[in-house]
Amino acid sequence: MTLRRIVADTSWGPLTIAGGSRAGEGTTILAPQLRLAMDAGRAHRALPPMNTVAVSHGHMDHLGALGYWASQRYLNSMGPGTVLAPGAIARQIRTLLETFATLEGGRPYLAEVVAVEAGARHQLRKDMELRFFTTDHWVPTLGHVVVWRKRLLRGELSGLPGPEIARLRASGHTVTEDQTLQLMAYCADSGPGLFDTSPEVLGAEVLLLECSFFAPEDRDRARDYGHMHLHDLFEVADRLGCRHLVLLHASRRHRLRQVEEILDQELRPRLQCSLHHLMVDWE
Repeated sequence: MTLRRIVADTSWGPLTIAGGSRAGEGTTILAPQLRLAMDAGRAHRALPPMNTVAVSHGHMDHLGALGYWASQRYLNSMGPGTVLAPGAIARQIRTLLETFATLEGGRPYLAEVVAVEAGARHQLRKDMELRFFTTDHWVPTLGHVVVWRKRLLRGELSGLPGPEIARLRASGHTVTEDQTLQLMAYCADSGPGLFDTSPEVLGAEVLLLECSFFAPEDRDRARDYGHMHLHDLFEVADRLGCRHLVLLHASRRHRLRQVEEILDQELRPRLQCSLHHLMVDWE
C-alpha cells in the first residue's frame, strides 16, 4: 500500500515523514532524509533503505517488520544497519534477528543491535543525534528526540565584514558557536503521563504523538493500557510548542473517516500548530 506522506516546514528545511499507523496492526514511521525508521511494525518496500531503526518497545505492531528490514538489506547489499532498542528487550531482539538469519540459511544479517536507555544519546549523522526518553506505556517504552546541531556565527560578531571575521579566525579567535534544536520528537505508545515526565518534547518542531481513543467512554480504557485519548490532547493544547503535530495509532474502534472528522471538528480549532496524521487502514 502507499504510505501517507507529510512534508513539514522546519528550521532545518522541508522534512519528509512517511508511514502508516494503526493500533495493534502496525506502526512504521520513516524519515527518509535521515535514513531513520521510528518503529518497524509493518513491512513496506520503503523500510529497508533506512540505515537505523529505533524500536520503541516489544509489541509486535511496532517491531514485526524487523526481520524483513534486515533480510532485505542483506539481499540487496545495502550495507550494515543499526537497531536501537530498549535495554530490557535488546537481547531478545538480537536473538530474534539471529533466528531469522538461521532460517534463511545461516549467514548473519549485517544488523547491529544497540541497547539504549532513557537519557542515552546516539549520533545519527554529523549534525544530528537521537536522545531517548521514557514514555507512559504499560511495558518498557522509549521515545526519542532528533536533535539538530547547527553552527552559527557568534552573536557579537554579527554584521562584521567577511574579511574581518576571517582575520579573527586566523588569529585564533572562536567565531562560531553551536546551537541545538529539537527538530522532531517521536513519542511512540504513551499515556498522558508523558506530559509530566518529559514536557520538553512538547517543544519539538515536529511532534509525533499517538492518539488511540476518541469516544468519551474510552477514557478509562486508554489509561489502563497506557494510551492517549483525545481529551488528553485537549488538556495540553495550550502547552504545545510544536510547529507540526502528527497523530498516530488510532484504534480500530473508529473508522478512519470518523477519526478525521473528529480531529477537524474538535481538535484542530484548539491548536496553534499545523495538524497532520499518519493513520492508515493497512491492507
